[in-house]
Amino acid sequence: MFQLTCNEDFIAAYSVERDREITYITLTAKAVRDPQKLHLTLEWEEDCIGSNAIWAPMRFKDKTLPPTWDDRGPDSCEMSCAPVVSLVGYGDENRLTISSSDAKNKLKFNIGVVEKTAKLACKVTIKVGCCVLDYTTQVRIDRRCIPFYEAVSDVVNWWEALPGYAPCFVPDAAKRPMYSSWYSYHQDIDTEKLLEECRYFKKLGCEGIIIDDGWQIPFSNSGYRNCGDWEVSVDKIADIKAFTDAVHSTGMKIMLWFSVPFVGVDSKAFDKFKDKLLDVGTAGGAYVVDPRYPQVRSHLISVFKNAVESWGLDGLKLDFIDSFGQVDEVKDGMDFVSVFDAVDVLMKDIMQALRSINSQILIEFRQSYIGPLMRTFGNIFRSGDCPADSLTNRLNILSLRQTSGNTSVHADMIMWDEKAPAEEAAYQLTNVLFSVPQISVSCKVITDEQKKMLANYLRFWNKYRHVIMDGKMKYVGYTSNYNFVSAALDGTSVCAVYAGGIAKIDGDYNEVVIVNAESCENLVVDSDFGGEYFIRITDCMGNETYRAEADLSSLIKLSVPVNGYVYLTK
Repeated sequence: MFQLTCNEDFIAAYSVERDREITYITLTAKAVRDPQKLHLTLEWEEDCIGSNAIWAPMRFKDKTLPPTWDDRGPDSCEMSCAPVVSLVGYGDENRLTISSSDAKNKLKFNIGVVEKTAKLACKVTIKVGCCVLDYTTQVRIDRRCIPFYEAVSDVVNWWEALPGYAPCFVPDAAKRPMYSSWYSYHQDIDTEKLLEECRYFKKLGCEGIIIDDGWQIPFSNSGYRNCGDWEVSVDKIADIKAFTDAVHSTGMKIMLWFSVPFVGVDSKAFDKFKDKLLDVGTAGGAYVVDPRYPQVRSHLISVFKNAVESWGLDGLKLDFIDSFGQVDEVKDGMDFVSVFDAVDVLMKDIMQALRSINSQILIEFRQSYIGPLMRTFGNIFRSGDCPADSLTNRLNILSLRQTSGNTSVHADMIMWDEKAPAEEAAYQLTNVLFSVPQISVSCKVITDEQKKMLANYLRFWNKYRHVIMDGKMKYVGYTSNYNFVSAALDGTSVCAVYAGGIAKIDGDYNEVVIVNAESCENLVVDSDFGGEYFIRITDCMGNETYRAEADLSSLIKLSVPVNGYVYLTK
């Protein structure tokens, strides 16, 4: 059934165990002589019956089932994506979910249709980019007919139980709305304006501010030539400790952006580490340090410790970690062969050091640094950059929710055209209902109606945040970019209709809240239960448009304003 191949420097073997409809394949490879780089491939065929689409953590926009000659399967490694892929049926059911216990090394999944037979050719390719003597991993194949997202959730639980994969602690503050400086200010940091934003958005329900790139340079658009020293530019922030104290006085927490691997050519750190760099290219005048040197790891740990301890920060937004690339060259002074092993130790040591200072420390990573190993040292995963693109933001956060377990999922920073009607601007929020909002519009430029809409949304989100973030998720219509999504917890269900105009409520709840996140005002409530419910409908600004009582034993047709809310209570 299975075919295992490897490069001639290794001898490979596999064994198979089955637990009902889940198959576990243990792969082993041993070098014939000296340590070498390993290229391992496992192949087999499956029936194609009922197969409709492909889901993968970073391939949710391209859902198509390709032929075998189309080699665009999802890739993963420690700092990018996650090693899981699902074949999805016509009713969102799992046809085949493949995952690997190796979330560290480069791994690629391919599922393709064989033209001559209409079978599915499945291939797992593993590339260990540093020289090793032996290697072991496990491939998990799940053929159960359950919702595909439940099969993915079971993979996440499997990862969590693996040695070294236990997720880090997630503070409550990680699941609270935040304000981000990026889309409003970019690198033009102005402390007085940011304090004004803090005061305004604290009243609306935000609990923290993220200061993005720009605080470390005296000017804008400089690339990354100055990265590495991480000294505050006094032209931007005259006294960083006084500024953090001022932010705290507004009741907000504060996080600061850092690029983990970069040392710029104009930094003092570049002279110190210019012979300890990874040859993986430059980024805006910066190079990538090699974490296999203990001096490099000590430097980075001390940078972040100092920032948290001396400046009073509550968290760090850590960026560009995927720039650490695997190489096989080993030099004197290194204490690791694998770059990925060194990164894992570096980041776990950073988290441990920071938690010794602040047990509630917040660490954010953005897509695509989202895999199970990233969860061991990060407690916030944010959607990849998609300014004012509500659809992409929705797809990003829903994919993140499926692979992140209890790690807090945040939307990309939310922005909109300041001239947009409130109902239209609200799409940016309702599309990311099932994530923590990061607001990045300035209170100085948005209209009064937009302010009312935003204040109403944040009140709503904070009221139901435990259901939204901790409830049992249901996703309907994957191939249609999810028509309907819901979360349920303790007798309450929070739902969003994105297309199709139908809210399918599959449970007997004391309270159901439905967000009409599509352009049509006609909404049908289709429930699996009956009984008298009180109905209240509001528009996106919280203005009541309808109230009545109804029996949910039959279909109910309602008129709901665009991005408005339906509240059903017993």
